[in-house]
Amino acid sequence: MLLTPQRPCFYARLSYAPDGTLEKVERQQEDGEATRGRLNWPEFCCVYIDNSRSAWQRNRKRPDWERMLVTFDATGQTFIPSDPKANHHHDGIMVYHGDRLIRQPYDLELLLRLADQRQIPLASVSGVRNLASEDDRFVLRIEAAQACRESANLSRRRTNGYKKDVVRHGTSQQGGKRPYGWGEPTGRFKTRRDKETGESYEVEILDYDKPVPEETKHLAEAAARLLAGASMNGALRYMNSVSTTTEGNPWESRVLWSVLTSPRISGLIEVDGVLYEAVWDEVIPEEDRQALIALREQHRKENPNPGPARVHLLPGALKCGRCDGTTWRSKPMGGKGRNKKPGYNAYRVYHCKQCNVARNVEHLDAYVTGRVLRLLNSPRFLRELQSAGTDGSPDVAAKIAALETRKAQTKQQIEELADHPDVDPALALLSLASFDKKIGELRNQMALTSRQRLLTRMVGISKDDWDVEPIDVRADTVRSLFEVVVLPTQKRGPGFDPASVNMLRKPLQAE
Repeated sequence: MLLTPQRPCFYARLSYAPDGTLEKVERQQEDGEATRGRLNWPEFCCVYIDNSRSAWQRNRKRPDWERMLVTFDATGQTFIPSDPKANHHHDGIMVYHGDRLIRQPYDLELLLRLADQRQIPLASVSGVRNLASEDDRFVLRIEAAQACRESANLSRRRTNGYKKDVVRHGTSQQGGKRPYGWGEPTGRFKTRRDKETGESYEVEILDYDKPVPEETKHLAEAAARLLAGASMNGALRYMNSVSTTTEGNPWESRVLWSVLTSPRISGLIEVDGVLYEAVWDEVIPEEDRQALIALREQHRKENPNPGPARVHLLPGALKCGRCDGTTWRSKPMGGKGRNKKPGYNAYRVYHCKQCNVARNVEHLDAYVTGRVLRLLNSPRFLRELQSAGTDGSPDVAAKIAALETRKAQTKQQIEELADHPDVDPALALLSLASFDKKIGELRNQMALTSRQRLLTRMVGISKDDWDVEPIDVRADTVRSLFEVVVLPTQKRGPGFDPASVNMLRKPLQAE
C-alpha cells in the first residue's frame, strides 16, 4: 500500500511565458491543491515554480527543479543550509501533469536515482505513481519517452514552419537579442516579470525587419573603411566612437566581423545554407559582403591568434635565419630585476622563442622602416603596383557570390536526390569539391586585391605621415611587402649590422 507523504512539495512549470506571467502556473497549483485534498495529503511544504523554462532542452537550466532534487537526496549531503527550499527532505511530489515535471528520460532517471529505496509517491491529476515501484517506474519511463518524442516532433514542425515562412515572406524571426542595425520601435509594449524580485516592467516591442538608419549608416561606413584598406582596429575605433553593441558593450573584432559578414547586411536570409531575399533593403551589396568574407579569412590565416593589441612593428613579419622560426616576442633587456646588466640602459629586443636569436627593437624597426619607405616612394614600385592592380578581374566578388549560390543550390538538389538510384554519390561530392576549389582560388585573388588597396593608399607616404599611422596599419604594410629574415651576426658591441637582416620582397601578383 502506498504511504501518504508527511512533507510533500508541489512543482509547476510553464515552457513559454514571454511576458513573465505566472497566471498559468498558478492555475496548475490550484488543480494540484484540489488533487491534494482528494488524496488527503497534508499541506505542501514547499512550492517550486520554473516559469518560461523548457524541460525538453537538456542544456536549459531549471533552478527550482534542481533545488527540489536536492531535497530527495537520502544522504542530505547536497543540502544548501542557506536556502529554505533546499535544506530539508521531502517525501512526496505533486504536479499538474507528469510532462510538467519530466520531458526527458535523462531527468526521470536522475529523479529515480535520488529516490531509490524510498517510498516517494508522484501524484498528479491523472493518478499516483510510486517511484520505488518497478512497475510504476516502467510506466513512467514509457511516458517520458513519449513526451520526449512529442517535444522533438513539435520542435521539428515549428522549425520547418519557420523555414517555410522565411522562404515565402523573407521575414526574420522576432526574438532573441536585437541585431545591430535593425529593430524599429512599434509603439506596442509587453509585460515582463523579473525572475528574482517578481516585479513587473514594460518592454517595448521592436520590429527586427525594420532598419535603424543611424546604425546601418555606421555599418556601411565601417565596411567601406575595411574595403578601402583600413585595418580592423581602425574600424573598431570608428565604431566605438559612434556607438556600442545592442548589449551596451564596446565593439570587438569578433562581433564586428560577424555583423559585417552576415547575410542580413546584404538584405538576405540564410536557411540551411541557401540565401533568400529578405523584406528589408541591403546595407552593402552582396559583392562587398563576399569581399569582407575573403578579407576576414585572409586576416585569420595571417593572424591565427592576434592576442592583445599590437605594440611593436615587426612580430608577424620576422623569420629566424637560424631555425626558420616565425614566433617572435618583444622582451626587455638591461633595466631592472633579473634582466639588469651593469653599465647598460634598459632596451627591448625581438627574441626568437626557438633559438634565442635577438635584435634590438629600436634599431631593427628603424632599419626596416627606412627600407619600406624607400620602396613605397620608388617610381618603379608605383608602376609595378599599377600593373598588378589591372591584372586581376574587377568582378571577383560577384563571381564568388554566384558560385556560393550555385553551390548551395547544388547541395540542396543532392540532398533531395540522395536516395535516387541514378545519382552517383562520388560524382556529387566531386561536384561540391570543384565549387570549393574555385571559390578558394577567387578568395585568394580577393585577398590579394585588398592587399593592393592598402599599398596603393600607402604609396608615396612621407616619414612624418608614416609615424602618425596606426601601428597595425604600418605592420600590415611591412608584412605585405617583405619577409624580414634575421640572420646570426658576428658583430659584437653597440650599433646595428645591416648584413644580419635579409629583407625578402613579396610579389604583388598572384604566383
